[in-house]
Amino acid sequence: MSTAAHDLLEEIRLIWAEVLDQEDVPVDANFFEAGGDSLLFIVLLERINRLTGREIEAAELFDHATVEAQAEFLAGLAAPEAGADTATDAAGGRGRLLARGR
Repeated sequence: MSTAAHDLLEEIRLIWAEVLDQEDVPVDANFFEAGGDSLLFIVLLERINRLTGREIEAAELFDHATVEAQAEFLAGLAAPEAGADTATDAAGGRGRLLARGR
């Protein structure tokens, strides 16, 4: 794990600890199993959105329900795959999708 990814993991772990009002949160525990509920999940979502400067969807965060999974997911958003040209990929995908409809 890179230093940046490790730092992100620690920041998310600290947010979880504050939201759940716990000193130590395991990185592999599910948010709800660690004591979270739906209202605290919304607080967590807002805190992570503030941390990242992005608007993460609740479903995206729900799909990544551990500190570790959220750190990996968010690190992936920050660093697009090498060699990926998202504008070209999006245009190509849109073209293929339109071609199927004909």
